[in-house]
Amino acid sequence: MKYLKHSILGLAFLWAGSLPTATFASPLIRKQLSISEASGQTGVNSVVSLSPMQSLSISFIKTGEVVKKVWLGNPAKVVIDYDSPLCKDVAKESSCGANVIYLRELDRPLDLDMNLPDSAKGSLTSLTVITTGSSGAKNLYQFQLVLGESAPAYSVLEIVPDSQIRRLAPLTPVKPAEKTRLSSDS
Repeated sequence: MKYLKHSILGLAFLWAGSLPTATFASPLIRKQLSISEASGQTGVNSVVSLSPMQSLSISFIKTGEVVKKVWLGNPAKVVIDYDSPLCKDVAKESSCGANVIYLRELDRPLDLDMNLPDSAKGSLTSLTVITTGSSGAKNLYQFQLVLGESAPAYSVLEIVPDSQIRRLAPLTPVKPAEKTRLSSDS
């Protein structure tokens, strides 16, 4: 009986060793983007990198806003999910909505027979998000998604109030140093 027990244990280890090794998720690296930047008020597009190898979460938790509606420019290339169901009719439902959007680029695009123009077959697409704040005010966010990145620099994009973004102190002009007289200048 003792040998049978060791044989079964040995076979279990042999079988477990033949399984593919698991890949562990990359560390949680956050990037913060102010509401002004994410909503385009600064005049600069919010560019977000995606990869089939790593998911991305876009969090509106710190803004206190609730995601009500989301559109993908090309849904054949990106999988999207939420931490709560979105609203079917934004005007009628007040208790629905999400705080986090989960995105992941597909390894191969789906054939959705959407008759998209050739320009949509490239490595860019867009993500449009409508949120509602606690006061009922709506915000529109537009993100440009860059697909095919091998290793995006972050896995969580936090949208935060402008006041929570640390800014560097403004540079103060420095007076040019006076030339020192060299001994050979006399």
